Amino acid sequence: MSDWTVYVRRPDLTLEGELDAYADLEMVPRFNATGVWSVKVHANASLAAELAQPRWGIQVVHEPTGSTVLSGTTRLIDKVRTPDSHEWEIHGFDDNVWLERRMVKPQPATASPPYNTTEYDVRTGIGSTILRQYVDVNAGVSATSERRVAGLDLGTDPLVGSTVTGRGRWQTLLDLLQELAVKAGGIGFRIVQVGTALEFQTFQPVNRTATVIFSLETQTLGGYRYSIEVPNVNYAYVGGGGEGTARTIRERADTTEIALWDRIEKFIDRRDTSDSGELDAEGDKQLAEGGTSKSLAWTAIDRPGQTYLSHYNNGDRCTAVVDGESISDIVQETRIKLVGGEATTIAPFIGTAGAPAVSVPGEEMDPVLKIFRRVQEAERRLRNLERR
Repeated sequence: MSDWTVYVRRPDLTLEGELDAYADLEMVPRFNATGVWSVKVHANASLAAELAQPRWGIQVVHEPTGSTVLSGTTRLIDKVRTPDSHEWEIHGFDDNVWLERRMVKPQPATASPPYNTTEYDVRTGIGSTILRQYVDVNAGVSATSERRVAGLDLGTDPLVGSTVTGRGRWQTLLDLLQELAVKAGGIGFRIVQVGTALEFQTFQPVNRTATVIFSLETQTLGGYRYSIEVPNVNYAYVGGGGEGTARTIRERADTTEIALWDRIEKFIDRRDTSDSGELDAEGDKQLAEGGTSKSLAWTAIDRPGQTYLSHYNNGDRCTAVVDGESISDIVQETRIKLVGGEATTIAPFIGTAGAPAVSVPGEEMDPVLKIFRRVQEAERRLRNLERR
């Protein structure tokens, strides 16, 4: 029996059957972000035609741990024919994509305009609880009927994370959850299939830096690529409510980064609030995300006592030793390639949240990634203006 099983999922979330005649499957589950997957199958393979239909998808189960590593729906079908072969390449998102497909309404219980009663949907409480509340009223059973994601339930609240305040107004649900998860101390969230339902889960990642260590000496580290980039910001001016000389301004600094790289300033627009605590939290968040960007991708080699999913997972903090330097950070994503039901590649990526993932060892790095990162930041700032 193989360690990995790939199931084809119907639109009603029941399973049609096992997809076992694929050439290879690549998937990238991500921490607090939307993952992706791609599978190559012969055009006449069993269940290929079903998987290529709208709203169909997959569920990938790791049998030794019994955990669903990724579940999600098809987004693109490439039909490739050559004189020697006829293959389909079917691509998809994982179920976190539903968090990108729902906006946060300032009045989530109101089905249609005008939304002129409440400017922001403001919620304060324990991090995991507040994340669940925003999902519930914008995509879950408490959302208006036309906005509910079919089959989406809320998992048990683990009551993790520090106290946060969320201000919901026309950002994507994913953007708001990512922001609040950081402010809550780095808690995790995801949507994954459980039985015949989708479940929104929150969790507390584990610090495994002292127990999960990848190195050449222990033969747990294969090829790698390590990148270091200058910060985007280490001194933040945060502009709150008000205009001109009456505008509230808070300043936040990362003195360690300033000593290392010199001063790099940035202005952050948060005119939606004048609360000093919220403005300081926003400044600290921007400093954390915009600090020295360190990105490390490597091929992991499983050894007894240190195997993927059994001993570490996305969101956990792990350590890798590269050229004598110990690098400890969050596992942001893991690239997995399956051939014949077995994982031929497990390539974790650790680094600063929001840093562009470096390529898997053995692949060329995409030169567009840095430009894409800048575009993402510009789009985020524009969305913040549009939703006011």
